[in-house]
Amino acid sequence: DLLGPDGPIAQDLSTYEVRPGQLEMAGRIEDVLERGGALAVEAGPGTGKTFAYLVPAVLRLARGGAGRTVISTRTKGLQEQIYRKDLPFLLSRLAPKLCAALLKGRQNYLCLRRWRAAVAEAIASLDGDRREALAPLARWVSETTTGDIEENTAFLAHPRAHRVWEDLCDSPLHCLGPFCPELEECFSIRARRRARRAHLVVVNHSLLLADIAADGQVLGGYAQLIIDEAHALEASARTAFTQTFSARRVGRFADLLTATASRSSSDRWRPSASPDVPDVHRAAELAAELRRRTDALIAEIEPLLGTEPRAPLPLLRARSPSYGSLLETFVRLEPHLEELAAGIEDPELAREADGRILELRALRDLLDALGDSPPENSVHWAERARRGLSLHASPLDVAPFFADRLYPRLETVVLTSATLSSGGDFDYVLHSLGLPARFDVATFVAPSPFHHARRMRIHVPAGFPSVEGDDSGYAGAIADLLVALVDELDRKGLVLFTSHRMLRNVSARLPERIPSFSQGVDGPVSQIAEQFRRVHGGALLLGADSFWEGVDFPGEQLEFLVIPRLPFSVPTDPVFSALAERARSSGRDPFRDLALPQAILRLRQGVGRLIRRHDDRGAVIITDTRIASRPYGRAFAASLPAPIDADLPASALIAALSRWFRDAPSFGPRTPAAN
Repeated sequence: DLLGPDGPIAQDLSTYEVRPGQLEMAGRIEDVLERGGALAVEAGPGTGKTFAYLVPAVLRLARGGAGRTVISTRTKGLQEQIYRKDLPFLLSRLAPKLCAALLKGRQNYLCLRRWRAAVAEAIASLDGDRREALAPLARWVSETTTGDIEENTAFLAHPRAHRVWEDLCDSPLHCLGPFCPELEECFSIRARRRARRAHLVVVNHSLLLADIAADGQVLGGYAQLIIDEAHALEASARTAFTQTFSARRVGRFADLLTATASRSSSDRWRPSASPDVPDVHRAAELAAELRRRTDALIAEIEPLLGTEPRAPLPLLRARSPSYGSLLETFVRLEPHLEELAAGIEDPELAREADGRILELRALRDLLDALGDSPPENSVHWAERARRGLSLHASPLDVAPFFADRLYPRLETVVLTSATLSSGGDFDYVLHSLGLPARFDVATFVAPSPFHHARRMRIHVPAGFPSVEGDDSGYAGAIADLLVALVDELDRKGLVLFTSHRMLRNVSARLPERIPSFSQGVDGPVSQIAEQFRRVHGGALLLGADSFWEGVDFPGEQLEFLVIPRLPFSVPTDPVFSALAERARSSGRDPFRDLALPQAILRLRQGVGRLIRRHDDRGAVIITDTRIASRPYGRAFAASLPAPIDADLPASALIAALSRWFRDAPSFGPRTPAAN
């Protein structure tokens, strides 16, 4: 009744439209919230899934339903939209007295103690760059009621924002707890208190996972959990529980020990000890030694990793001469820090000293673990990135974590996303999250409101060069195709790569006359996305991982999509390789049960970038001909929203698309979807 054409939402929402899939989805969620259990709902773009779960959740709480409700999303953007836009609209009409709260991880909130110390130091010092970086915060700090840094776009735009925020945010390492002089005004504590009092709390996956790890100490008890963007929860969990050792982390720790003049005075936990005290002097020496030996370790590991950006970590204890001496340096440093901490009488400084010791032990224990073969259900690996080489220890199967530590506390679990199934089969996602171990899970695919057969064309160019052939030749063929598409169609296209190397190869082959924006070549993701949106006429956006999901280019902002390679995980990737070996050892087929369902979900996410509104239309060109020639291609084809045409060579299909765009009927004026 509420979501129907005669309800209050239809009357008050100018962009309202009847959505049968939304109504059925909302009804099923209402049922499971009332009786308990688990439900997985796949709802593609245009379904209106946010209102489909918010309305029954709000209604249940308004009727006096027992237990709090938590809604978790993958991105902070969706988290903000739900709390600041969707919920105020619904609560004002359905349950004005219902209390809702937004909660993020504590490092999103300003620490007032560290802020005031940083201001005092900036005033006393001659560091003009630091004062300039702090300036956008000054007025905001006096006005904000939340301390959430996402409010302050002026500060976030500063080139040093990330580094400065590390010195100002709330974090367990720096928190003084009950000894903090700003305890009653603490933004982070206030946010957690509001969340605990609220009937409905909106969080992101990272915070949800942190709460589970802390046995519910962050969010408190709740009975109903709705997980939006649930397809990403497995990867989010693996990322959240990955431990990382790097020169940057060690350098950060060493900075905290030496407390140089450039550091915030809020981090100087030993001012009561003279620099002449032996333990102070020795701690500073060992901190410098940590840097040197860590750099030596990284230099020794680098040649052992091959050419891939991610590789299995060699056995450090056996392969690196520097490993033992670095580990010994951590061991030698600990008693000096403990002796210093024991001599500190100020409770604030003593708490900071304890934080340093805990960080030392965490680094030491991680380094010790990385020296040997990983334990069962873990993998050790190394990654080359812009900030240098980092060493990781990651869990593999995260299903037991959810099955043992989350689900027993809940009455109801709802999973939803635009992509949860492979051709209607939910098994991969459900088992990866351990849900069948605790619940009988009902599943539902909401019917799409879009006529994909009319609005979308999917082509595989006949006779296109093989993706498994020469990389240079394939990159040239892709570049030639892209130029022809832009020249003939004069429309905007997104190219989704699975490899940054192939992206750069294709980008380098595009002529300057073609407007193009390449991830990692022409700027960061947000910058090139905005530049692409502003261009009129033919243009290309070349993107990798960040553009496969979570981006929205409606209407003429995006009218064709090119996918050069089916998004299979790289077989040599250390995490995937370990997952595949684990599947094999348990009697499962790594390709059929792991690689294929992962790739299908990924492809569906990518194709979903194209049709986002009722009046969108466009074409998908998949140049990886394996989708048409290999037996497993049928599984990909069955999961796509429109049939595949693999009969036309590239030149003919471009001509056919030109006619289709020219002759296709108008889909009417554009109106943004809301409910």
